[in-house]
Amino acid sequence: MKKRIAAMAVFMIMALALPFYSLADHRAGHMDSSWDDLNKLTDTALQLTKQNRFEESLQLVNYFGREFEKSIKGNNDVSAAEIRTISASQQTAVDKLQETGASPDQKVRALIRLRLVVDAAASEHQPLWSSMEAPVMSAFTQVKDGVKDGNNQAFEQNWEEFVSLYETVYPSMLMDLESEQLKRIEAHKSVVEDSFFAEIPVESQVNQLTLMEEDLQNLFERVKEDEADPSLWWVMISTGSIIFMALSYTGWRKYKGEKDKMNRERDFNK
Repeated sequence: MKKRIAAMAVFMIMALALPFYSLADHRAGHMDSSWDDLNKLTDTALQLTKQNRFEESLQLVNYFGREFEKSIKGNNDVSAAEIRTISASQQTAVDKLQETGASPDQKVRALIRLRLVVDAAASEHQPLWSSMEAPVMSAFTQVKDGVKDGNNQAFEQNWEEFVSLYETVYPSMLMDLESEQLKRIEAHKSVVEDSFFAEIPVESQVNQLTLMEEDLQNLFERVKEDEADPSLWWVMISTGSIIFMALSYTGWRKYKGEKDKMNRERDFNK
């Protein structure tokens, strides 16, 4: 009798759980498919831009805009802020591709910006923008070196390069990080770009840039902390069977996301 009751209990648990898994998998699969397609479009447009095939890239970016509008209709999983950020990045890419005075590098960066922001919206873990840590931090190191050397011209050139890189990554950071963290960087930028910055002693300039450097590094460290969050597995261990199975599915999707990121980085760096 007890065995029959236990068997019935297991059956009921599975009966309750299966519809949940089926619905979750269907929704996730549909969303994954849409984002995968959009990611592929932006990646192809980026590769075309790198090859100086600007007209073809422009056609693809415009097509992306139409497909993105279709994908968000009736979709409550994409926030209004995300829609605005992606749409703005898409328009920036269109404008740069059409701008006759824009350099090939400026056009490529506009496409990188779009590529990163779409990936940030699509990725649950390990966004592609985190791979920009090395070039961003390297550019900032050159800014500090220019100040230390007392080379004003080098400082200004290096600062422009850093700002260009940061603005390429900024929209995708906006997707994943708290606004307060990004406001700190904007405050630092305002200080450095103010005319009085050139009038303060070099030591004070270096100290100000060091503070900014630490906050910049924290942005990238923050996303690493989110990726390595052990709480997911701890909750899985300490919960009941239905929740355990649901979170196991989530854990599997996180693992899949990590593998996908490796593939995205490989394609991104072609």
